[in-house]
Amino acid sequence: MVTSLGKADIRITDIAVLSPSRLLVAHGIKRSLKLVDIVNGGVLSTATLPAQPRRLCLLSEGRVAVTLYYSKKIQLICVANDTISLDQSIDVKNEVAGIATIDRHLVLGCESPAKVEMMTMDGRVVNEVDNQKAGKQVFSDPYFIATTSSGEIFVSDYGTNTIIQMDRSLCITQTFTSPMLISSCGIASVNTDQLLVADEKSHSIVVLNTTNSTVTPLLGREDGIQQPWAVAWCPASKRLYVSRFGDQTTLSVFCQK
Repeated sequence: MVTSLGKADIRITDIAVLSPSRLLVAHGIKRSLKLVDIVNGGVLSTATLPAQPRRLCLLSEGRVAVTLYYSKKIQLICVANDTISLDQSIDVKNEVAGIATIDRHLVLGCESPAKVEMMTMDGRVVNEVDNQKAGKQVFSDPYFIATTSSGEIFVSDYGTNTIIQMDRSLCITQTFTSPMLISSCGIASVNTDQLLVADEKSHSIVVLNTTNSTVTPLLGREDGIQQPWAVAWCPASKRLYVSRFGDQTTLSVFCQK
């Protein structure tokens, strides 16, 4: 079903697909972003950030939002003519991990306290949900967030090993757990009812069907998956990109047959 295409030695905390031939990767150690030519395997451009990049969110063509470690800022960047340039930054009140976009708003996974916020592009929080509002322990470490074309929001919570589904109003509509989800990390939307989920400690990529709540193995150790962290899916090329947690992180590329 899936074939490995190659690897490149880059330490990656997140991945954004800009086009079938271009990736933006967050280089956590050196506080930088790298624009990668996935066809030829070369780095086209590098930009230094004010703090270590954590997560990436594609806002529009060539425009990306980046959450930063220990900064309480979101950095906006532009990619044009194979060059990365820094734009404005947005101040936030909490440490932010996961980030996604929906209806021209940002959806943020916050820590201390753990919660999910919806924010305008100028930094105004318009809605939020935490454990107190949810009425139970839902959020611990909302590290990754994905949205679908139908307006659903999915939060991968590393601390609870749960995938939380929310609507546009941040109302929790479903939660998904499975024996195969023991350390859920990166998530990527494939279509309206399927998510790819990286599970670091089980060394696997699984498919979560949100319609019937089934979790199906896709890739594992036998495919070269080790401690997967971030994932990104390119529907045009049918390629899956996976980064590995830890100091020896690699970017692996898989192609759907």
